[in-house]
Amino acid sequence: MLYLSGGSKELFHSNFLYWLGVNYRDAFQELMTKMCHINASWPEDWTIRREHKHLDLCVTYKECAFIIIENKVKSLPDLMQLRRYEQVYANRDRGCTYVVLSLVKDFHGQKYLNENTRWQLHHYDELAQMIRDCCPDSVVCLEHRPYIRDYCQYISSLSMLAEGWKIDEQESFLSQHDNLRELRLNDIYEKVRYAQIAALLAEQLKPRMVNDSDEERVILGMSNTDVILRRGREDADEILSFYGCPEAKPFQQVFISSGMSHGVGLVEAKVKIADDCCFVIQVQGNHYCHAMERENIFERTSKLTMQQILFLNFGLGGLKDRLAKADSGICHYKTDFVYRWQKILPSHSLGDIVDAMSADIFEILNKKGYE
Repeated sequence: MLYLSGGSKELFHSNFLYWLGVNYRDAFQELMTKMCHINASWPEDWTIRREHKHLDLCVTYKECAFIIIENKVKSLPDLMQLRRYEQVYANRDRGCTYVVLSLVKDFHGQKYLNENTRWQLHHYDELAQMIRDCCPDSVVCLEHRPYIRDYCQYISSLSMLAEGWKIDEQESFLSQHDNLRELRLNDIYEKVRYAQIAALLAEQLKPRMVNDSDEERVILGMSNTDVILRRGREDADEILSFYGCPEAKPFQQVFISSGMSHGVGLVEAKVKIADDCCFVIQVQGNHYCHAMERENIFERTSKLTMQQILFLNFGLGGLKDRLAKADSGICHYKTDFVYRWQKILPSHSLGDIVDAMSADIFEILNKKGYE
């Protein structure tokens, strides 16, 4: 089942539920009704769709939505993304049920999801049990039984494994789970772990950032510099407005995101410090980076301002027990991203890294030493 799923790609799980809904219509209706506590009567002409209008899976009728399902296997539910998905069938949902299927339980940032009362949070082990209950051998043809049985066992095992991926602020930041790469699950682990770190950082920042307007101050889930700086993006205004920061003013918002690059997880926070430049705090692997993103900045390193040099050289902030000195010279990625890094040691806890990122962000926001 792992190989069939291509390493548990999220599309595979959408495809499986789609296959179930097409081949076992009554069973699918029963399991969704029970799991999601649907009280409304199902329309007789309902249709199940996958990857429709960028939605993982949805049940529709007469161009209206009845159920919308978002799969989260390799990442955590993101409130901003879910709000955006709500707009797909705006004024045409007629009591639609919104469902998030998550591999991880009790994650940092879950309270932000709970604030959005339109979405129900369910877990894959719960889905597995519902499929077992609603798809017994008596209603499934003989050739399909192994697929359904193995899928339920597979997602139950994934859920059990993911329970050990909950981050602990006291553990070493560099702690890893052995053998996940051999199981082709390392990418899931990395994405889930760094998504939790990003959510924890946002959770730590939000209470300390005074919000004196309707604009979001901590933006979790987006850090596209081209959007933040409106650089060559016609849709920048639309994206920024959706995230609640239409102006993206210097020293006003923090943009936090997580993901993977070159097979290694990363988390980064960006602050716009000028109309054409962002300061970046990035953690990837064992590197704690101070970076700047600006068009053609690599060609301009000899013309950096004093505040940029101070930041890039760890003149302020950084990992305290590294004596605020970089372990590298100026590095660059393409021409728009320059950085220096400190080496994260096994003695650094996960909490140490989040605290350092938080402290660095407030140094930037308070413009200490940058004026």
